[in-house]
This record gives sequence, C-alpha cells and structure tokens, in this order.
Amino acid sequence: MFRLSGKVLSAMALLSALSISAVYGQQLTVKDGVFTQSQAETGRVVYDTHCGTCHDMKFYADIWEYWQDKPLLDFWFAIVAEMPAENPGSLLDSEYTDIVAYILSERGYPAGESILDRYNGLDNINIVAP
Repeated sequence: MFRLSGKVLSAMALLSALSISAVYGQQLTVKDGVFTQSQAETGRVVYDTHCGTCHDMKFYADIWEYWQDKPLLDFWFAIVAEMPAENPGSLLDSEYTDIVAYILSERGYPAGESILDRYNGLDNINIVAP
C-alpha cells in the first residue's frame, strides 16, 4: 500500500490552498464554476435531510433577486443564522457550504473544478442572475 508522509500531505494541502487562493483572490461570480458537482450532490443529501421539508427550490427562485450583487458569503451567513429553523447554526460549516453549492446548482449555475470553501473566497464571489 502506498502511504504519504505527513510532510508530503502538508505540502499538498498548502499547494491546494494556494491555488484556490489564486483563483478566489480575484472577484468572481457564481457563474464562474465556484463549486464542484460532487459537492452539489453531497449538498443535495444534506438539503433533503435538513431543509427540503420546509423549502422547495421554488423558495429560492422567489428570493433570489434580493441576493443579486451581494457576496455569496452573505447568503451563506444568512442560512447559518436562520436554518434549520428549529436549531439554527447546528450543521457543520462544510454542510452549510455543500447546501449552498446544491442551491447554486439547482439555480442553474455551472459546477467547476474548485470546491466551494467557506474559509477561502466566499466574500470574493458575487451572486448574479442565472
């Protein structure tokens, strides 16, 4: 079996973070493939479990205009602060981020190669009309 040393893994993590920072260091929009398809699929499972009983996707169609020209980080924080209604903020940050990826996917935005990361770049991604 092939094993990587801790130093190699740390170097790989650093390179990954630097490449993501380079991409997100500039202003992007949700049309720029800011999440992966795999992340959106994971988000769908979390959404169906924690969100889908109260919010179908039409809910986001109705409110999406409000979020136009705002940073994706603001949308993320709103979801964390308010959902699930019976226990806001109770999910993992990664689960909320995957939910956002799923919502973007369902709103018609394209997936890309970079994982949407709550701690790297959400404030540099603007929400625009699909």
